[in-house]
Amino acid sequence: MNVKIFFLIVMFLSLPASASVVQSRMHSVPISFSFSAATDVQKPVMSVSIDEGTPVYIHKNKIFDCSGSNNHGGGCTRVLFYAMVTGLELNSNGSIGKISLKIGLSKVEVEISSELKKGSCLFDAVLKHELTHLALHRRILNKFAPQIAAAIMTLIESMASEPFNRSQASKINQVLNRFVNQMMQEDQKQNALMDSQGAYWHLQKQCLR
Repeated sequence: MNVKIFFLIVMFLSLPASASVVQSRMHSVPISFSFSAATDVQKPVMSVSIDEGTPVYIHKNKIFDCSGSNNHGGGCTRVLFYAMVTGLELNSNGSIGKISLKIGLSKVEVEISSELKKGSCLFDAVLKHELTHLALHRRILNKFAPQIAAAIMTLIESMASEPFNRSQASKINQVLNRFVNQMMQEDQKQNALMDSQGAYWHLQKQCLR
């Protein structure tokens, strides 16, 4: 039932002519939205892709690690939060004209102990619990994504008078870093509320009726 959280901050350092980023492998078709600071083509334009992740289901290990404990309660959900720049286009003065972000979850795993027989009451109860964890991860992702986009837009608007440079790239990554950490902290706090001893007993009690 415990939730194992990782995070990835992608650093990109670039000369004004190009941008380079490192991406982790994605498994889902992202939902996209975009907005512009103004109708003036010289103003920054942003596109954002939200990747809610596609879970991989594992049911082959009796005991497995989950945030430092051994599958307490019989299940575990693991996710990787990330935020990255995936594209950059410059205006004629070298400032950022268009920027693309990708914010999401990757390496999503839902693991159930092989001691729980598939189709049994307890297996179904534990799986339902883990999918509730996954829904919570996604809810937090979708809560923070617009905040991340707005913060990056405000930042690049403040840098519109000068050509894009390494210092600006570092500032963008600092913002992404800060928000990913905020997502992690809120995610850990909210998911911990679901994993009390009382919650585990409630799962077992459902199958003792």
